[in-house]
Amino acid sequence: MHDAPAILVKDVHKTYRLYESLKEQALDVLGLSWLRFWRPPAYKEFPALNGVNLTVGRGERLGIVGRNGAGKTTLLKLITGNFAPSKGDIVVNGRVQALMNVGLGFHPEFTGYENVRSALAYSGLPKARLHAALEDVIAFAELGEFLHQPVKTYSLGMQARLMFATSTAINPEILIIDEILGAGDAYFSAKSAHRMDKLAASGCTLLLVSHSMQQVLQFCKKAIWLERGDVVMEDESLAVVKAYEEFTQRLEAEATRKSGATKSVLADPELRERILADVLKHGESQSVVAENLHPSSLGRVSRWSGEPGLKIAEIRVVDGADRPAVVAKTGERLQIEVVIKAETGGEFPCSFVVVLFAQDGKILSRHCSAEKILSLEAGERMTYSLRYDPLLLGRGEYFFSAAIYKELDLRRLPAAKFYDLLSRSFEFKVLDLWPDDPSLFHHPSTWVEPGGIESERTEHARLS
Repeated sequence: MHDAPAILVKDVHKTYRLYESLKEQALDVLGLSWLRFWRPPAYKEFPALNGVNLTVGRGERLGIVGRNGAGKTTLLKLITGNFAPSKGDIVVNGRVQALMNVGLGFHPEFTGYENVRSALAYSGLPKARLHAALEDVIAFAELGEFLHQPVKTYSLGMQARLMFATSTAINPEILIIDEILGAGDAYFSAKSAHRMDKLAASGCTLLLVSHSMQQVLQFCKKAIWLERGDVVMEDESLAVVKAYEEFTQRLEAEATRKSGATKSVLADPELRERILADVLKHGESQSVVAENLHPSSLGRVSRWSGEPGLKIAEIRVVDGADRPAVVAKTGERLQIEVVIKAETGGEFPCSFVVVLFAQDGKILSRHCSAEKILSLEAGERMTYSLRYDPLLLGRGEYFFSAAIYKELDLRRLPAAKFYDLLSRSFEFKVLDLWPDDPSLFHHPSTWVEPGGIESERTEHARLS
């Protein structure tokens, strides 16, 4: 039994019936449609899932991404047993806790304390563990006196804290979360991440649905991408996130080209399928050379094509001696070289941007060059470099995006226009001078002694 996967989904289909009226729905549900024998039942069938196959191992953390209506919540409800599949089989091995909607399962008129106590008792916790679990929830939620107020007075963030704390206090074998983490703040997200790490270490299996790609990268090792009821991609989280973001960006770009007619783009199945096929194959994405980067970077390069004129032709990461830097070292020089190519001749207003991420998807820094106007011939190349001298990052693996912007105002990012953007596509590894040092970043600093005398022992000096 312990060798069996936590969740096994075999060729699962789910079809909903969309009725023209409540009367038609009632007749069909009660099996009385034959009363109107002179015409067929008035409903349409909507396929929410089309033959989904999925295996989730014990202790695995799986993210599920996809646009609204892709079938994500339907899949979770089938796994939790809320719905029955129209066809196929689902096997769940373990005790499931599901957080599907903020406030679901909590009585709004009862206090937070009363709701937590009843939820823990209903979960089957023995009396000996009930008090300890209750104290754990109180400590995690940090609601203070609000814990004794009716839940209807809580904000979404407060409800999310209480629900998450309650569901994870009983050490579930399978935890399912649908968007609820989006209701919390950064502090709640950090606490949740720590708790999920502890649950994962104990063998808990996690299924997370989120529109936040950072949350998927932060909490999940693997991910699947659902599109119109089909699993179109299953891979490591970063690979799936890159492909999904490229797909949604190209849909938005197509809608912009058609004067904002997003609905017409989504309603055009041929166009949507063509974009999807282009994204899933490695076609033009591989025209960028990722020279001598960390091995995991040599896979997919996610390109978001924008305004015509300039393209990124090559990305290089080199050390202080201009040698390819497969592995960088803290305190030494590191340089990211962006080679651009003019598609046509002319003058191009532009600025260069590199965004650096930690492995959990959090943005560490954003580097923007000054605005400039380049005069280039068609096919002409030019190299711009971002230099870390010295590199102050700590031990770990990092990835980055590189872009050329035509118009960039950091105060109005949604209005920015770019020529070319390579999203989260390149990595490098850093070795610290002290292998056991957990620091993510060695910030330059100065110690000041009594009397205002500055010490020379700074982090910058320490690394050099």
